Amino acid sequence: MRRLTFIALALCMSSTALVPAALTAQSDSHLQVHGYLTQAWGIADGGTFAGIPTEGTTDYRTLALLFRYDLGEQDNLTIQLSHRRLGVSPDVVGEPDVKLDWAYYDRQFGAFDVRIGRIPIPAGIYNELRFVGVTLPMYRPPFNFYMEGAFTSETVDGAVARYTLFQGDAWSVDASAYYGSYTMINRAQIDTQYVPVSANVQHAVGGQAWINTPIDGVRFGGGLSTEDVKDGEFPGRWNEWHASADINLPAVTARAEYRTFGLPQLRYTAYYGSLDLHVTDRFSLHGLADFADFTYYPLPTIKFNKEYAAGVSFAVRPNLVLKGEVHTTNGFWADSPVLDPTSNAPATVRYGIISLSTAF
Repeated sequence: MRRLTFIALALCMSSTALVPAALTAQSDSHLQVHGYLTQAWGIADGGTFAGIPTEGTTDYRTLALLFRYDLGEQDNLTIQLSHRRLGVSPDVVGEPDVKLDWAYYDRQFGAFDVRIGRIPIPAGIYNELRFVGVTLPMYRPPFNFYMEGAFTSETVDGAVARYTLFQGDAWSVDASAYYGSYTMINRAQIDTQYVPVSANVQHAVGGQAWINTPIDGVRFGGGLSTEDVKDGEFPGRWNEWHASADINLPAVTARAEYRTFGLPQLRYTAYYGSLDLHVTDRFSLHGLADFADFTYYPLPTIKFNKEYAAGVSFAVRPNLVLKGEVHTTNGFWADSPVLDPTSNAPATVRYGIISLSTAF
């Protein structure tokens, strides 16, 4: 707890000399400090989902401080510390109050960029921004696709290389590749509850490419990865691929992604579509349809989870956003009731979240 207090004090002492990240202003100092906070209240009906219980919780937030030091014109050092609370979710049991999110050295060679250390994994639209509330339409990215703590990782301990092809042309390509290791949390089912199980991932290799079109805000991408999961509930060589469409225009934002991963004997597939209507510069309406399927060969494919959501957001200013959203889920991702997909019918859990996000 003292470490969290230290971060809060550092935020208070530094804020008067810092420039809001949302305005992308520059400072004469070699050191830049940015941060974000999202505080939420959530309540569920019919069970517990993503740590939100039927009695409600305010123990639901994300907070981070990012420190970037420019070592020269072409290289810098970035460190990010974070704090996350997820209500009563089993996926964050044992997670420290403050943890090291990112820590990497970044070197640019024109259109080529190399990062070494603990680096965000380039995967999909949201993975590198999954906790920055002012950039998200709802509290979190689509759950079935990105998940929240289980069977996924935001970062890799290793190296990430990026390269822009046809830079400055009407059409361009942003390509990235990574290699390294990380620890992810699997979910194990014991009797009538879920418990987190740490899984050691080695030799993780992946890449992604975005095709930028001549229409500003319209891009299409895809990627693939392979990794050696040493332990946990599902050890073995995992293979994954995904595809993304990102249309972000002044009046409307439309996004869709498809992802499938797993072992030879099992496969998890997730796909979603979202639509955001920007009624004014400050007020937006949001809709989401998010699905997941699961196959354990030779058993037939199970409709593992489906979720529909609607929300509204109001930007008090660019770096202060208030949101409200409601979700209906039907499937097997709920924290409770704990059900066996092979022998039980899916459960329906409804939940709502009100959140306030800020950044500097």
